[in-house]
Amino acid sequence: MAIRLRAVALVLVISAAMFAVACGVKSNPIPSSLLVPAPPSSVALKSTAEGMLISFNVPSAKDASRAIEDIKIYYGYLPLTGDPACPPCPPRLRKFYDFTLAKGKSKVDPMEGGRFSYLDTAAPMNMEAVYQVVLTDGAGRESKPSHLARMPRLVPAGAPLNLKATSGDQEVILAWDAVRASVNGKTLTDISGYIVVRKGPDGTKQLNERPLTVPMLKDQTVNNGKDYSYQVFATRAYRDHNLPGQGSQWVKAAPKDMQPPAPPSDLAGASTAEGIYLRFTPSPDVDVAGYNVYRKTKGGQWSKLNASLLVENVYIDKGVKPEKTYYYRVQAQDEAGNLSQFSEEMDIVHLP
Repeated sequence: MAIRLRAVALVLVISAAMFAVACGVKSNPIPSSLLVPAPPSSVALKSTAEGMLISFNVPSAKDASRAIEDIKIYYGYLPLTGDPACPPCPPRLRKFYDFTLAKGKSKVDPMEGGRFSYLDTAAPMNMEAVYQVVLTDGAGRESKPSHLARMPRLVPAGAPLNLKATSGDQEVILAWDAVRASVNGKTLTDISGYIVVRKGPDGTKQLNERPLTVPMLKDQTVNNGKDYSYQVFATRAYRDHNLPGQGSQWVKAAPKDMQPPAPPSDLAGASTAEGIYLRFTPSPDVDVAGYNVYRKTKGGQWSKLNASLLVENVYIDKGVKPEKTYYYRVQAQDEAGNLSQFSEEMDIVHLP
């Protein structure tokens, strides 16, 4: 009996050892649901004159078996009123475009910066294009379908005409003709507004999130002394979409400082052997580039004495004659070329 018990105990020890070797103690098995590729979470559509542009991010993976090797874009085209059999029902997509990302198998690399893009030139005009994306990894595992991405492809609104830009002080005022577009002789009634795009030192950006309802915009997010360009698009409304049409011609603008500086003050003079020595209190403005000094004789016309801007608040007028009376005034000029009012006038008899 004792021999039999020892034999059973030995078998249990050997089984436990084999179980420990087989299973290990590193970690629990990875759930299969975590190995399946995640579907793209942000499928973006853009209606263009050439077709419907679809783009989305493709997740990267260090493990070759988990890297995405195949992309299927399921598609369908519906009337703008929806599926005739069931307008509110989600469409059932059966056709698809197939793309391979496997090395050595793809003739064209549609990826840039981890984002996949494809222009569907078959998307018909005046129909709603619907898409859904499925990803497959190197081990053949398929993701769940992405959410349905849908957008109408409408005849684009015409380009706004006569766009004009008026540059001001820290602002640019834009105005253009209202778009009265028509398709096949029928006036479009779904022009929802206008989108304004600006190019400048901060890159290219859309200035308004919602379409403007009037054909004008005051841009007060500019800086003086910088160059900007503007373009305007009319938008057509469809459900919750505002689809931009053809762009206007680009126009340029250069806002600049139009505020004149404060004038210099306390102008005073004294006769010296060299001429009449002038001194004044500078303008308090920080953007003053320099000063101009003007002189005249009694009954004469004012004339500027300095050929270039003075950067100091003193000046010696050497072109004077003894025992003659002269009148002086000074003006400040800022970096934008704005001129201040003149200082108070001063008269002096030259008695060297």
